[in-house]
Amino acid sequence: MTPERYAIALVLFHALVLLACLPVARAWSRSARCRLPIGPWLRTLFVDGAALAVFAYAVSLVAPTALYVADWRFRYVGEISGRLMGQVLFGEAILLGVFLAWRHRQAGENARAVTLAAAALALFAVYLEAYRIEPFQLEVRRHVVDGANGLATASTLRILHMTDIQTSAIGAHEARALQTGLSFQPDLIVLTGDYVQDSLGRPTEVEAARDLRALIARVGFQARLGVFATEGDVGPPCRDVFAGTGVRCVVDETVLVRLPSGETLRITGLSRGRGRERSSQWLARLLAAGPRGDHQLVISHAPDFVDALPWSVDLVLAGHTHGGQFVLPFWGPLVTASRLPRRYAGGLEDYRGTPLHVSRGVGMERGFAPPVRFLCPPEICVLDVRLPRATDSARVMIPPDERISPGRDRSPEGP
Repeated sequence: MTPERYAIALVLFHALVLLACLPVARAWSRSARCRLPIGPWLRTLFVDGAALAVFAYAVSLVAPTALYVADWRFRYVGEISGRLMGQVLFGEAILLGVFLAWRHRQAGENARAVTLAAAALALFAVYLEAYRIEPFQLEVRRHVVDGANGLATASTLRILHMTDIQTSAIGAHEARALQTGLSFQPDLIVLTGDYVQDSLGRPTEVEAARDLRALIARVGFQARLGVFATEGDVGPPCRDVFAGTGVRCVVDETVLVRLPSGETLRITGLSRGRGRERSSQWLARLLAAGPRGDHQLVISHAPDFVDALPWSVDLVLAGHTHGGQFVLPFWGPLVTASRLPRRYAGGLEDYRGTPLHVSRGVGMERGFAPPVRFLCPPEICVLDVRLPRATDSARVMIPPDERISPGRDRSPEGP
């Protein structure tokens, strides 16, 4: 869908929704309805709200679909529907809530008017947080993976893990993420996919990739053991994104890195499809292929493949989930886009003996999807991995997720 078609769908959608709101507003203009007993009042309020929501959802599907009929492409209808429904929730729903509060105040139902006004205010506060504030925050989360079971002879490898920059334009937020990560002086940098993405049908990813390469050169984005990346789901291929930067793309292959201790680390990167691999046999062949090493790190965009790992490895790094991007209190992420349980949508966890770290990402979903983050701020992650000697196979995790920049847009004071 082109930006022009999206604009037409947008106008058509909101026009129909506003027309549907008129009879509801007219009905609540009668003081008698505002003064109904509490039971019938709540029931009437719920029925009217539910009917409007169902109508709005139906129109959010029909409006973009009608513009696709000529070429039978319906790829973005679901994303556009979600974006439009978000606009209704934080647009027409807030306006209707304010109107109802005013009508109840005129009818003398002050308690109900305050309740309705508070609900509208709460929705507006969520809108500000989810659309205008949180997407531009940046948290640094630190984790410790102790694969040496506390042995004093272990060596420590500091890894900076970044994923899902997923931007349509490189700006201050992306620059702050790279510069903040470098301030921790990582030994190794790992990038796990989705670096740039088109937005609202505009072909922006090529220019964004070019600007990302320029940013990498400007800030000196490198580590003494190298910067390694793998494929994502959106944007140009990894090697095109990082061409000429020194970032090494590892896709369905294994490379060997020599550690300062003299031991070696095998880094295996998975392609987009293999990150969702269900075949233990295929993964076993890939993990066993290539140069031999003392330790093994597996990087992938999606974390799903871990349930098919044929054996445990020192660490798995992945992204893709965005932590759910929209998180409800006491419930968690609504959607994770992963077949793994929701608890693995973000942070450091032990998955059947393998430390699995899934980053919530630097950016957010673009395209036609709702550009929101709620109770799930962007993050970069620093992992201090204690590696045992090659003869020692013990592994245990220290409790993770120590936040060092809990405030909005606060950078750490230092590593």
